[in-house]
Amino acid sequence: MIPTRLHAPRALRRARLALASVVLASAALLAPAGAAAQAAGDPTLAQTLFEEGRRLMEAKSYAEACPKLAESQRLRPGTGTLLNLALCNEALGRTATAWGQFKEALFASKKEGNAAREAFAQEHISALEPRLSRIQLNAEGTPGLLIRVDGHDIPAAALGTPIPIDPGAHEVEATAQGYSVWSTTVQVGDSADLKTIAIPKLQPAPPEKVAAPQGPAPGGTSGGTGGEGLRTAGFVIGGAGAAVLGVGAVFGILAAGQASDAEKDQALCPNKQCTPLGRKEIDAAETKALVSTIGIGVGVAALGAGAILVLTSGPSRAEDARAAGARHGRVQARVVPLIGPDGGGVGVLGRF
Repeated sequence: MIPTRLHAPRALRRARLALASVVLASAALLAPAGAAAQAAGDPTLAQTLFEEGRRLMEAKSYAEACPKLAESQRLRPGTGTLLNLALCNEALGRTATAWGQFKEALFASKKEGNAAREAFAQEHISALEPRLSRIQLNAEGTPGLLIRVDGHDIPAAALGTPIPIDPGAHEVEATAQGYSVWSTTVQVGDSADLKTIAIPKLQPAPPEKVAAPQGPAPGGTSGGTGGEGLRTAGFVIGGAGAAVLGVGAVFGILAAGQASDAEKDQALCPNKQCTPLGRKEIDAAETKALVSTIGIGVGVAALGAGAILVLTSGPSRAEDARAAGARHGRVQARVVPLIGPDGGGVGVLGRF
């Protein structure tokens, strides 16, 4: 009887690689979208933009500095960057935008336990609040009314409440399905101005301008139904992929265990030299490792295909309903919009 050399380490390595593939694939496919977005941020670019923004601020070139600081904050959010951005907007006279950013920085500083930044933010908040200009939107009851200021939706809960807004010209627009669009331009003063806009009841649109309900797509299925079909198929394929991935993981564990047992069994592989029976055990372990590798590859591919189908299927009916509800003003009254020339936001009124 001629013993053969032990090949357990090779089978063991294959099994370990298979298990590592399971972990990496699961982490990549199941990680939340926010983590991927965070990874996309470039800290080097964020720091470069911050330093350039600070240099421009020192040169009093605030109009050029603010966009750089805003992009730096988007790439890598930080309380220090936010405070500099608030200072920049304050220097440009964007009092509401700066006030909201100082409020946000105050809250962050409290969480971080940074008393110096907290005091700095509070000092500027106290100085800005008496100077804030506001608009108050009052509207008569038009079903499904949607109001925008400078293109940003205003929730129904904010109607009748003075909203902090940056000085300057602002476009107010009111729309509703089946009604004509109403709009006006309001000029807000630099300091402690209050403009009240009365939005009248909208007039029904002429019949030819009312959009007809969209019927089913050719073949009897609507666009939403097609999206639901893709979503369902994505979940089915992804579920099958997860199952195959699990089978691959199980075979990888079995391969690792069988190869390890054969290596340690002196009756099968004495002195690292395997008998024919030991060789048979090693071959079986390598077969399981191969099945594991194939299963993991197929499982990862199916999970990826399922994820693509779900992501490209568009919003589900439930998400559409939630979005429609949000557009019709189903927002809690604690959220107060802030309107600025470069975008909208929310401010937190009250004490932190």
